[in-house]
Amino acid sequence: MIRPALRTRRGTGPETVLFVHGTMDHSGSFHRIATHLPDWTVVGYDRRGWGASRALATQQTALADHLADLTTAAATLPRPVVAGHSYGALLALTAAAQHPHLIRAVVAFEPPLPWLPWWPGTAPWEQLVDEAAHQGPAAAAQALQEAVLGRAVAGQSDEELTALGTTLIREMTDPTVSQPSFDPLTMTTPVLAASGSRSLTHHQQTALHLSDLIPAGRHEHIDGAGHLAHVTHPRHFAALIRQAIAP
Repeated sequence: MIRPALRTRRGTGPETVLFVHGTMDHSGSFHRIATHLPDWTVVGYDRRGWGASRALATQQTALADHLADLTTAAATLPRPVVAGHSYGALLALTAAAQHPHLIRAVVAFEPPLPWLPWWPGTAPWEQLVDEAAHQGPAAAAQALQEAVLGRAVAGQSDEELTALGTTLIREMTDPTVSQPSFDPLTMTTPVLAASGSRSLTHHQQTALHLSDLIPAGRHEHIDGAGHLAHVTHPRHFAALIRQAIAP
């Protein structure tokens, strides 16, 4: 199987961080964080269906495929910290639970965990995408962009929106995402679960409760940040990565 290509920037020190992006995103959104980690080797990749890996996705692409890509990438690195955003945080947590020997620590920013009791039966963004999808993939992509960013993204063609929406719908309707993929109570990997003070309530609650359940779990929040903290607050996000391995 062809795997997504890794992008690596060598740092001056011994530590490595592997970034895993969320839905409707790509690895380039972590570039600002990398500037605050000059001593770290920074690695990222575009997940199947997104960015440069758009052509690697198929109708059958599911959580297990993304998990296989992540664990394969982590296995090539010297026990990295894995920093995941949103869907990428779900992948990071699952990979660390299943392969603790590969991952030194996890930074999980607002992971979607619909199988835990405090996740709403119909989360706002999932409901929005479901309703907009009846008008087609492009409408679903545009609706989520406007909900997350507070505005439409200028300059996108109908073809690009359709491609984004197709992958978005596939990812959000994957039934395996709603099934437990790890047990927080038995995780041995240190986890720093984080959220933004301006994020949706269930995103904040999930990060907070998750840190309580994981034996080596901690919680941090970024003041003034919403769900896109890795873009809007890169210095603070970089600090989370350092904190994840701090004594």
